[in-house]
Amino acid sequence: MIHLFTHEDKRMPATEQDILQVEEKLNLKLPEDFKQLLRIANGGVVQAEKRGFPVDFPIESGDPYIDVEEIMGANEEGLLMSDYFIQEWGLPEQLVLFAGSGHAWVGFNYENPETPNVVYVEPDDGNGHNFHVIAHTFTEFVEKLTPIQ
Repeated sequence: MIHLFTHEDKRMPATEQDILQVEEKLNLKLPEDFKQLLRIANGGVVQAEKRGFPVDFPIESGDPYIDVEEIMGANEEGLLMSDYFIQEWGLPEQLVLFAGSGHAWVGFNYENPETPNVVYVEPDDGNGHNFHVIAHTFTEFVEKLTPIQ
């Protein structure tokens, strides 16, 4: 996962205190594979070679992939904004968002708090929110990222 971010924007690693603070404020445990990424870099802009997540369902952009431009870090401007975005966009409360903006989000779905999966959600798509499980783990999510064509 070390090569996920661009070199120009690779942020300093998150400290254990950063990660603990986010977990305490959100009252949950982040997946271990995601914490491993945070320990390498506390979020950042994703390389062009890893920005596309292929989908087999329609999304608002009309593209055959989700554009994962940035992964949020363990801080006030990142993961701790989840509650605000969830309220602002009327998203399901069991989410922790780590990528996206406004009309399309990627995040952890904590319906099962022991093993959160990765979901894609579009808040503007009626009251169903175009909600899809796209990976069982963060590692599986990262492994499926491809170049945007």
